[in-house]
Amino acid sequence: MKTKSLVQEPQDGGKPLLRVFVVDDHPIFAQVLSELLDQSGEFVVVGSAGDGQTALAMLGGMKVDVLLLDLMLPGISGLEVLGKLREKRSTVRTVVYSGMASDESIAAAFALGACAVVEKSAEVEELFDALRTVAGGGFPLNSRVSGVLRTVVRQQTAGKELGQSDLLILRRLALRNTVKEISVELRLSASAVYKARKRIMHRLALTERGGFFGAASRLGLISAADEVPATRAGTRGRRNRGESAP
Repeated sequence: MKTKSLVQEPQDGGKPLLRVFVVDDHPIFAQVLSELLDQSGEFVVVGSAGDGQTALAMLGGMKVDVLLLDLMLPGISGLEVLGKLREKRSTVRTVVYSGMASDESIAAAFALGACAVVEKSAEVEELFDALRTVAGGGFPLNSRVSGVLRTVVRQQTAGKELGQSDLLILRRLALRNTVKEISVELRLSASAVYKARKRIMHRLALTERGGFFGAASRLGLISAADEVPATRAGTRGRRNRGESAP
């Protein structure tokens, strides 16, 4: 996976450039975006990565003002990156920059610590404004994000929000991992996974387990390429572990 790491400071003794770290799995898009930021006179791209794991490893040793994060990433999703940064009590401020941000993924991103969400279809100046505001400690909200957050407040009042652990489990349920596989990977008891599955179905109003994939996709946890045929997944699980797929 392509990575980039560099540090630049203004040569004329002027105002320090805002340090941005870019995480996007499309190399050409990431390159063009980095060039736009570097040429702005306000920002400098101090690092970039094409996947979440690489980004987390690089961020540990870098000084960054704003993390510019895509949601759809190979390996772990952008939401999982946010969750891991929160676990580490990272102080890096994050702008989610996504071309497939659903209302659910926007809400989840803010719940996990994002400071702003900008769609890739937005004008470049909207992105620059968001980066400036976030770097300065603010939380820029466009009309769509404001509407989503109002909905979140209503849902939280009704007790329908999903926690970070629920999101991790939902992604694995969507990929048709068995309860045993999930409990081992996340170091949870099988009982906890069963309870989480029931809670997820209730809070997302899912009437059948096949709905996990659609729900996870809307949240940006997985993409269409990740889908596992139900028949193959179920057969694999029963043959190898003597249990049915969740």
